[in-house]
Amino acid sequence: MKMLDYLLAPVALVGLVATGWWGLYQSPQRPANLAAQLEQDANAALARNGYDWAHVRMNGQRAVLKGAAPSEDAAMAAAETVLRSTWGGGVVVGGVTVVEVAVDPGKPVSPFVWRAEKLADGRIILSGHVPSRMIASQIEAEATRLSRGQTPENRMEVAAGAPGGNWQGVARFGLGLLTELDSGEVRLSDNTLRVGGTELDAAERARLSAQVSALAAPYRGVPLIKGLPVWTATQSANGLVLSGKVASDTQRRDLIGIAQAHASGEVTDRMEIAPDMPDNWIALAEAGLPEFARFREGEMGFYPADGDAGFAVEGEAPASAIQFLKEDLSGLPASGPDSVPVTIWADPTDVEVPEVAAIDFAADPAAACQSAFDAVLAANPILFNESGIGLSRTSGAALDKLLAVSHLCPSELLIEIRGQGDPAADPASGAARAEAVMSYLAAAGGDRQRLSAVGYGPDPSGQSNDNDGGQVKNRRIGIRVLTRSD
Repeated sequence: MKMLDYLLAPVALVGLVATGWWGLYQSPQRPANLAAQLEQDANAALARNGYDWAHVRMNGQRAVLKGAAPSEDAAMAAAETVLRSTWGGGVVVGGVTVVEVAVDPGKPVSPFVWRAEKLADGRIILSGHVPSRMIASQIEAEATRLSRGQTPENRMEVAAGAPGGNWQGVARFGLGLLTELDSGEVRLSDNTLRVGGTELDAAERARLSAQVSALAAPYRGVPLIKGLPVWTATQSANGLVLSGKVASDTQRRDLIGIAQAHASGEVTDRMEIAPDMPDNWIALAEAGLPEFARFREGEMGFYPADGDAGFAVEGEAPASAIQFLKEDLSGLPASGPDSVPVTIWADPTDVEVPEVAAIDFAADPAAACQSAFDAVLAANPILFNESGIGLSRTSGAALDKLLAVSHLCPSELLIEIRGQGDPAADPASGAARAEAVMSYLAAAGGDRQRLSAVGYGPDPSGQSNDNDGGQVKNRRIGIRVLTRSD
C-alpha cells in the first residue's frame, strides 16, 4: 500500500495544480471572466426586453449603464433589468451587485405622436411614441380591458420629448373614447388630441364630440366623428377607390377622369347613380382629387350635413400635396345655404431623397447636411410663379426633399435660407423668396426655431428671365447650414 501511495501522490499533485490553474485563469468566477460573462448577460437582457438605447460595461460585478435614455423611469427600469439579468449577487455566487446609472437624456422626438386605431373588426392597433415602457404596458393593459380581453397589436416605441401635464391620462382618455366608436383613430400629437372615426348614432356623435372638445388645458381636443358617407375616395397601397353615390353619370365620369389623370396606381370605380342625391359637394371632390391622388393613404369624403364634418380629408401625404390640397379647397365658396364645411386632417410624411443616399450624416453632421441641401437644390431648383415671389407648384417635389433633409440634420444645426433677387424685380424680392420657402417648410412641419431667411441682390451677370435658364439663375434659393456658434 505504501508503494501505491507513492504512485498516486504525483497524480494527485498534478490534479491539484490543474484545478488551481483552472480556478485562477479559466473559472467563470475569475474576475475577468466573470465580468465578461455578466456584461454579455446584461446586454442580452437589455436587448431581449426592448432597451435598444442602453448598453452595459462591467467593472467587476459593478455594472455601468449607459445610453440615451428616453425618460428617467425608462433608465430605472433598464437598471432593474440589468440587476436581475443573471443569478444572485455576491462574491462567491457571482452576479451583478450594483448598477450605476450613467445615462444621457435621449434626443427629444418632435412632434411627439402616439396613435391608437380601432379597425372595423374591433381590433386595436397601438403605435407611435410613449414616454416609458411602464406607460406603454399600462396603455396596453387598458386597451385589453376596454376591448374585453382582446389583446391589442402593440407597435409603440419609447422616446423622449413627451409634453408636460398628464400625458398618460389624456392618452387613456382618448383610448376610452375610441372603444366607443364603431371604428376610428385617436392621435395625440404633442398637446393636441384628435379623435376621428365612425359612429352611426347622431346623438352619440354629438356626445363624444363634446367630450373631446371639453379636454382641459394644456391639452386641446379636436373631434372628427362622422356618420355614414355619401361618397368617398380611399387611397391605399392597392390604389385609389371611388365609392358611394353621385347624382348623375356625368359627375361619375368626371370624377373617374380626374382620378385617372393624377393617380399613380390603379383607380377602381364603385360609384352608383342616385339622382336624388345632393351635389353641393361635387366641386370640392373635383378640386381635391388631383392632390388627394398623391396621398400615401387616407380617405376623402362627403358626410350628411347633420352637424357632422361635411367634406373631410384624412390621411398621410407629402407636405406639398397637403399644402396644395388646402389651397385648392379653400378657394371654393364656403358660405350660403348650400355651403359645405371642410375639415382636413392630413399629416406630412417624408419623401425619399435619392440625391443624398451616399452621404454619411454621422461623421460630420454639419458638413453632411450642407452637402445634402446642395445636392437637392442642384438637381431640383426652386422656381417661382409669375409674381416672382410666390412658390411655383412645380417646385413641390423639391420642397418636400428639402423638408426630408432637414429631418436628417441634428436639431442643434440652424438652417439659413438664402434668396437671390433679379434685375427686373423689386430689390427686396430675394428676401421675399427666402421668406416664402421658410414659411412653407415651417407650415409643413419644419422646426421654425431653426429656420431663418436672408435676401440678396440680383445676380451680377444679369441673366434674362425670358427663358427657364435665366429664371433658375435669377430666382434661385440657396441654403446654408450653421451651428449655433456661427
